[in-house]
Amino acid sequence: MLAVEVEFLTGRYVATAYNTRRDAEWPPHPARLFSALVATHFAADPPEPGEREVLTWLEGLEPPAIRASDASRRELTTVFVPVNDATVVGGFERYDDALRDARAAHGAAHAAGDAKAIKKAAAAVANATNKLDAAMARAVAPSDKASVGVVKAALTVLLEHRVRQPRTFPSVTPEVPRVTFIWPDAEAGPERAASLERLLSRVTRLGHSSSLVSLRRVAAPAAPRWWPREGGERALRVAQAGQLAALERAWELHRETEPRVMPARFVHYSETSQAEVDRAHRGVFADDWLVLRQVGGPGVPMVASVGVAQSLRRALMSFADEPRAEILSGHRDAGGPSQRDHLAVVPLAFVGRAHASGLIMGVALVLPAGVTEDERRVVYRAVANWEDQARQDDEDAPPLPIQLGPLGAMRVERVELGAVPSTLRPTTWCRPSLSWVTATPVALDRNPGDLASRDPEKLSRAVAEASETVRRACARIGLPEPIEVQILPAAPLAGAAKARRYRAFPEEAGKLRRVLTHVRLRFAEPVRGPVLIGAGRYHGLGLFRPEADDA
Repeated sequence: MLAVEVEFLTGRYVATAYNTRRDAEWPPHPARLFSALVATHFAADPPEPGEREVLTWLEGLEPPAIRASDASRRELTTVFVPVNDATVVGGFERYDDALRDARAAHGAAHAAGDAKAIKKAAAAVANATNKLDAAMARAVAPSDKASVGVVKAALTVLLEHRVRQPRTFPSVTPEVPRVTFIWPDAEAGPERAASLERLLSRVTRLGHSSSLVSLRRVAAPAAPRWWPREGGERALRVAQAGQLAALERAWELHRETEPRVMPARFVHYSETSQAEVDRAHRGVFADDWLVLRQVGGPGVPMVASVGVAQSLRRALMSFADEPRAEILSGHRDAGGPSQRDHLAVVPLAFVGRAHASGLIMGVALVLPAGVTEDERRVVYRAVANWEDQARQDDEDAPPLPIQLGPLGAMRVERVELGAVPSTLRPTTWCRPSLSWVTATPVALDRNPGDLASRDPEKLSRAVAEASETVRRACARIGLPEPIEVQILPAAPLAGAAKARRYRAFPEEAGKLRRVLTHVRLRFAEPVRGPVLIGAGRYHGLGLFRPEADDA
């Protein structure tokens, strides 16, 4: 095993995300660590041959797992600093910025795997490069006169005369100011390990020059939190074979005087290892969600989850090629509710964290794991048709209105999972765990009696009946029988609403009203989400979240 620990000496990490200059990168990308090692290697005079061999070896390893805590993002502040790239004719800042933004968009398109966006971004990079080259050519054109303007521009090489340009320095403050990169199957050997340790000892920064670090090898690192896994929710840049040579070629081009993009390949990472996923039990619902993030409209509390889910389903049916398809409507052609698992529309609220608001941040379209391609196409085509109707100009994912009556319209848009808050990531709700608690209360399939009774015997009977109903509900969605069921009088997650604050379910006249209650489940072996149980599971009720355990 090879493990490299990075300690942030100032307690914070300053590095700009690859796809937006306003966000900070977290966790640090493995390719950034490799670039820091390369820069340190070439800073030596002369560079040590043994270190080059180590770098060549590192670039050929499989992507590392990463141990990193949560991190809080610093509020972004714009500061005005004297630019370092002033020129005799006034600087090329706007051309530099345009090229940098174009390259960032190109990297984001590659991460998303969108061929159309990649082609468009590549054209933008070429256009920005041509404009920068043309500006530089004009700057060095011979002239036999020094105009007043040229003289004034020449003064900008002096610090006191330089133009102050707005700059941002996105950063995060990790809860634990250390990150460990772990290659489980790598064995360095004594000579290579010695060269690596000498190189690590000289690295002083990771990311921005203010992001001071100390690096060392560790023999017994703690368990990783981020694992390279196909379909993971976050795309990170990693080194690849030929990375060292690519960095050398890039250096010859930019010499730290032109905008540049770190050469790398993108690999998806997940907070759940493939081994954990493979050994965990899973119910009938899949974790490859289509997520719609709220981008406009009123703040909607989670107690309105059922109304939001029903309004969204109606919208999807109105745009579907097959509006009455069972997978979408939840009803059979012959009438009556479907006896098969079908689409669950699940509003996702911000809960489980300090200062959680309990407001809905988006909606997940959750399909059964055994859905056919034709059934999946029905749902995805409904979303695509809705977007086509709402699209203006060349919007990739236009805002879609969910009508909520007097509240107005909640606007949502389809998003890439790697670019969303944790509340909207499937792994937040689906990672394997022994213990699960409700974010929204379970609508019990049977009336257990009075769960608020002051009579100890009546209360005991009602709790026992409710617990048995929950056990049957777990079996109904393919989960193993829990070893413990707790019927909870209050919401177990910070920011979540008590069951009594929800409207009656269902609201339609003539239908049996269900008892709502919060629940904690514990299983003998890890269970993989999503865990959606009870009579309201297709409408956002009975949504569980894994508790922080060491499953």
